[in-house]
Amino acid sequence: MVTVGQAPKCRTIPVNFVVVKQQSSYNLFLGRPTLNALRAIPSTLHLSVKFPTPGGVAEVHGDPEVARACYLATLCGSERVVAHTICLEPYISGDETRQPGTQDEIEEFPLREDRPDQVIRIGALLPPEEKEGLKALLREYSQVFAWSVDDMLGIPTDLAIHHLDVDSRFKPVKQKKRRFALERNEVIKKEVGKLLESKIILEVYYPTWLANPVLVKKEDQTWRMCVDFTNLNKACPKDCFPLPRIDRLVDSTVGFDVLCFLDAFKGYHQIEMAE
Repeated sequence: MVTVGQAPKCRTIPVNFVVVKQQSSYNLFLGRPTLNALRAIPSTLHLSVKFPTPGGVAEVHGDPEVARACYLATLCGSERVVAHTICLEPYISGDETRQPGTQDEIEEFPLREDRPDQVIRIGALLPPEEKEGLKALLREYSQVFAWSVDDMLGIPTDLAIHHLDVDSRFKPVKQKKRRFALERNEVIKKEVGKLLESKIILEVYYPTWLANPVLVKKEDQTWRMCVDFTNLNKACPKDCFPLPRIDRLVDSTVGFDVLCFLDAFKGYHQIEMAE
């Protein structure tokens, strides 16, 4: 049982701790389950946490000097500095820091020697032996990656079949045809041609459940083609097993050695795996 705050503005909640025998600049980390149980709102900018209590809204402040010392000790690997207050660690500007996810932490390498354009990205900070083993594994299974529509010429029905469970009580809907500008028409024609060529879609001759394409501008100023399935979604039963919450997915990766983020074809989906 952990009490956070000072009476009368405090709360006591049960917290599960994972004890790790490892040198660290911090004496504890509070994860999402604890923050959620407190209903806390943290602010790294103000080095404070606010949460409701029976006596009113409580606020716990961190020490800027201790937070900075902990952060620098983590970067430099110096002697352990124990933080006896809550350290909400801010990013420190300047050459002394390197924010996570920057380009210098990513290493790119070609998956196949004869295709230098097929590039895979892995963490540059992996141990050399683990990095080479990961590269060898990816190259061994290079044939499973699809780099263009030409690499996806049909999917065997014994592997996967998608079926829409449409409620028979719903009346079929035919959306009114939308008119697009010339630029968008060319994009739609090109994308539909690719899908037909790869046999991902087939031409049909019935006038029911027709839906219009929708074009969305991406960050690189290219177009992404989607389909307006609003009416169809209303006619399909809701999934009783929705996707899990993202924070729980991230928390479930604790204890694994390798984390992999895989963009599916066209970047429509992201798959997260831990090993």
